[in-house]
Amino acid sequence: MDLARFHPDNRARLGRAAREALGLAGEAWVILFVGSGFERKGLAPLLRALAQLADERCRLVVAGKGDARPYQELARQLALGARVSWVGPRRDIECLYAAADVVALPALYEPFGNVHLEALAAGVPVLTSARAGGSELITRGQNGWVVPAPSAEAIAEGLRALRESDAARLAAAARASAEPFTYQAQAEGFETLYQQLKR
Repeated sequence: MDLARFHPDNRARLGRAAREALGLAGEAWVILFVGSGFERKGLAPLLRALAQLADERCRLVVAGKGDARPYQELARQLALGARVSWVGPRRDIECLYAAADVVALPALYEPFGNVHLEALAAGVPVLTSARAGGSELITRGQNGWVVPAPSAEAIAEGLRALRESDAARLAAAARASAEPFTYQAQAEGFETLYQQLKR
């Protein structure tokens, strides 16, 4: 993980401009979904969970490749309207993390997405499902929330809990949980593995 590119300091440097570019008001509580393969990564139950959150300041930003039309239609049916922003694939993903209060990836199945580590490194708590490999890094209520299965009710419960938690504490715990995942640590891990295989 590039701990310099994905850093909590980006919130102060990039967050306000990113929110303005997305048309998000300063008081918005921003949920970010990042991923291609919308069905597998749980976008539909996330949209249904957003509909259960009565606070109109809760907004969802959806980034990633894929056919968004079925999900845009679902958002319309759920009367979510302007509460959802569809931004497509982005190269400046660190700007979206800087604008986010939480990243939600309630996957039906995910081996281990970079999104988990990127968000945590950026100091953004992560809501995910137990069906995602990245859930191994999440301690419920400390640096995010893990739902057993991606149901709208469980996701909404987790989002409410994170909304009511101390944001600074969550951000610090998120960053700390990503810091061991450096390129150096990865190289050393491979070296150790190769040495063991040589024996």
